[in-house]
Amino acid sequence: MNKTLLKLLKGDESKYPKFIEANYPYIIEKLLEYWGTAQMPPYLEELMISKRGVNRQGFPAEVAAELWALNSFYEALYPNTVKGLGTDVWLLDKDIARKDWKEPFFHKAKGDKS
Repeated sequence: MNKTLLKLLKGDESKYPKFIEANYPYIIEKLLEYWGTAQMPPYLEELMISKRGVNRQGFPAEVAAELWALNSFYEALYPNTVKGLGTDVWLLDKDIARKDWKEPFFHKAKGDKS
C-alpha cells in the first residue's frame, strides 16, 4: 500500500485502489503525479471512458469500480475543479486567501506610514 496515496485518500483504506495497484502500477504512479493538478480530472476521465478510436476491452470490473470510486472521491475533495483548468484555489480557501491578501494592507496601526 502506497503511503502517499493513502494519505491523499485521507487515510481511508476502504478507498484505496488495491486492484489497480496489483494490476496497473503505472496508474498509481500517474495518480500520484497528477493529484491536485489540472491533469487529474482528464486523466481519470480517460481511464473511465476511452476516447481512442480503437475498440478496447476495458478494465476488469473491480478496477473499473475503483476508478469510479476514486473519481467520485476526487470530485468531492476538489468540488471546484473545472475540467482542463485545475482547481480554483480562491474557491477552495476563500477565507484564508482573503485574510492573507488583506493583512498587509489593513492591519497597520493608524498613523503608521511604514
